[in-house]
Amino acid sequence: MRRGYGGLTTKEVATQSGLSNGALMHHFATKAELVVAATEWIYDVATERGQRVAESPEARANPIEGFIADCVSVYLDWPFTVALEVLMVARTDPELMERIMPVMMRYRQTTNARWLQVLQASGLAAKDAERVLNLTLNQVRGMAVHQLWQTDETYARVNLDDWRRLISEHVARKIRESAR
Repeated sequence: MRRGYGGLTTKEVATQSGLSNGALMHHFATKAELVVAATEWIYDVATERGQRVAESPEARANPIEGFIADCVSVYLDWPFTVALEVLMVARTDPELMERIMPVMMRYRQTTNARWLQVLQASGLAAKDAERVLNLTLNQVRGMAVHQLWQTDETYARVNLDDWRRLISEHVARKIRESAR
């Protein structure tokens, strides 16, 4: 998080973790192995947290708010910053991309499946639930990229509030239409 992928050294990781360089290298032969394993752990934690949110009574009562809260906890916080750093390096490093893509895809597929169930249980048709999920996800991810260079919390809060209102109105209309 502090130095980015390019500035990360396994020697520093060993020192910070209290391990010898040899012990670290025994478990992770390369920096890429270490970073992929760390990213996988981060997204496993995010998956578990998101599953708890999705299964909560609050999310069942208001799935839009629950999904936005789950997205914000990942994308507007440090996990996404770290993952984005790795993905930017992987963009031009096919070997790293081959290793990191399954981690990212597993997270996204697991999370999408859970939230699609919640959205459909609220009365949305499958197609509409998928659209709401993708629009919301892309809205929050776009805000996450924006906050990399502009950290105005008011801007993010106001935009999220507007998005909540717009998407909630859209969902309510879709549910009414499907009930007819």
